[in-house]
Amino acid sequence: MNKFLTIGALLIALLFTTFSCKRVPTKAENRIKVGVFDKNGDSPWCITDAVEALKIDPKIDCEVIRASQIVSDEILDFDAIVFPGGSGRSETMSLGEVGIERVVSLVKNKGVAVVGICAGAYIMTNTPNYPSLNLTGYKAIDIEHDHRGHGLAKFSLTEEGEKIFPELKDREISFCQYYEGPVLVSAEDEIEEGSLGTMLSDVHTVEGTPANMTNNRPFIVANTVGKGKVASFVGHPECTPGMRWMLPRIVRWATNNEMVKYPKSVMRPDFFKEEIIYTKDIQDLQSKYYNNLSGSKEEKLEAIDKVIELACWSSKKWIPGLLRDKDADVRSKASIALVKLERTDALADLEAAFANETNDDCKIQLEKSLTELKNILGKNRN
Repeated sequence: MNKFLTIGALLIALLFTTFSCKRVPTKAENRIKVGVFDKNGDSPWCITDAVEALKIDPKIDCEVIRASQIVSDEILDFDAIVFPGGSGRSETMSLGEVGIERVVSLVKNKGVAVVGICAGAYIMTNTPNYPSLNLTGYKAIDIEHDHRGHGLAKFSLTEEGEKIFPELKDREISFCQYYEGPVLVSAEDEIEEGSLGTMLSDVHTVEGTPANMTNNRPFIVANTVGKGKVASFVGHPECTPGMRWMLPRIVRWATNNEMVKYPKSVMRPDFFKEEIIYTKDIQDLQSKYYNNLSGSKEEKLEAIDKVIELACWSSKKWIPGLLRDKDADVRSKASIALVKLERTDALADLEAAFANETNDDCKIQLEKSLTELKNILGKNRN
């Protein structure tokens, strides 16, 4: 009898232990969880652009994260971390020394993928006298002329880049927004560098900045460090219409997931057909059309087209407000522009505009634009 009691007690104890233990969170099957780093709101548009670009992929779940999460075990539930544009020093200052070491350890020892964009690309380097993580095998040079200018830059892919972005394989030149990103050269350290793309544009529009610094430099870099993968964009594909899909694609590569195709609504490498360096003349034109967005009806209609044609960096900020214009033609054209710009962050604006619209023709266009904009989001596709 005592023997059976003892066995029974052991079974009860085992059951109690099994059901009383705290459940360990696990990553959803076939899902890719990505954290977009927020260094206390230094550049909210760069964060928004990265989040919205990642939403193109139906299997990517993303959320904005802080340094406090990175230094805790909460980060172990993430497959990748994206460090967006803004300020590299702000990002590393927010991480702190412990946070920087934590990110390096997550890559090397835990296999967490890391992707940097512009400022995020800066902090992935091994740059002397700059708070960086030494994860790419590159260093940034000519930092004293960091504010060199910006524009729609030309780039070409290397053979390795064509493997990750085969849709661009037959293109000698593609285009991507550039905003004072790092000028990269080999750091000649223990990390083996790998270039996926080369910048072909020479950006030096700010007085005193030297020529021939940005051209023929690495534009997209990627490598394996320990158990993890690291990739960086010198430019900003996440806010370049037609090229935003490059961010979720590189996340798939970095997390060792299948390279799936994205719809034609976002995979549009021919959206821009020529380089646009923001010289003083171009910036004057951009300012003119920005001002015209609050002008007469005719000026607004022309300006909507022009801010897109000139690849205006801030066009995303002003177009949604035109959905609340008093003229139906302006509202209608603004909705079309949002689809062209892939501004899924403006869905709430478009939904409200559609709900409040009283003009029949405009309502038809708003509904069409709303459907097209929603379909850009991966959650709406099987």
